[in-house]
Amino acid sequence: MVNKSDIEKYIASIKTINSHEDQIIKILEGFLELFPLLDIGLFRYSPLGFLTEGIMAITIEEGLTHIRDIRDDIRTVPLTYNAVRKRKAIIITGEDFVKYNQRYSFSANSSFLLIVPICFSSNAVGLTVSTQFSESSEKIEKLLPLLTLYGELIGKIFEDPYIINNDSCLLSKREVEVMQMLSIGESTKSIAQLMHLSEFTIKDYIKSSLKKLGVNHRTHAIAELIRQGIIS
Repeated sequence: MVNKSDIEKYIASIKTINSHEDQIIKILEGFLELFPLLDIGLFRYSPLGFLTEGIMAITIEEGLTHIRDIRDDIRTVPLTYNAVRKRKAIIITGEDFVKYNQRYSFSANSSFLLIVPICFSSNAVGLTVSTQFSESSEKIEKLLPLLTLYGELIGKIFEDPYIINNDSCLLSKREVEVMQMLSIGESTKSIAQLMHLSEFTIKDYIKSSLKKLGVNHRTHAIAELIRQGIIS
């Protein structure tokens, strides 16, 4: 049975790979090596429009394939939308699986959907989907916390090249995260829930960000951060 240490060692091995494309393949192979999964598909996600777009998948039968033709608005798939917002892995079974399976179908004979968000700071930037398991859905359910952890650590690999240097950015990392979430339309309340902080704390981060940037309101702050390339 996989444990946290196994996942951290695997992530460390991925970090030694220089090629971005090879890293992605190794990440997908990790799902099959670490967990009882028979396939895995990688999707990029944009909070601007709530769109997912397929990148590539690996199946035991066919190996590596491209799935660029699979696109979807996750707002039409409530369970996936909630998984992305809460940044937690979920399994979709039963009637929900029957209803949504075709949205992410890249492998035959599937019975479940496993959704694992990939997070960059406080935002989901992608997700992986598995449709076939070598164990029961009940056993996969017990692995959801570790699958969530793997998704978080994958996100950190992609985040490393973009870590803000505090010498060139006035804002703290937390302040940048809050402003990034504001820029994609999240409310103060939803940011507080997503970051597990109080609304007062979030408002304080916003207030301090505006002061550091020398602007009077949020729109100007977001525009300035985008201009500097600190958020997108």
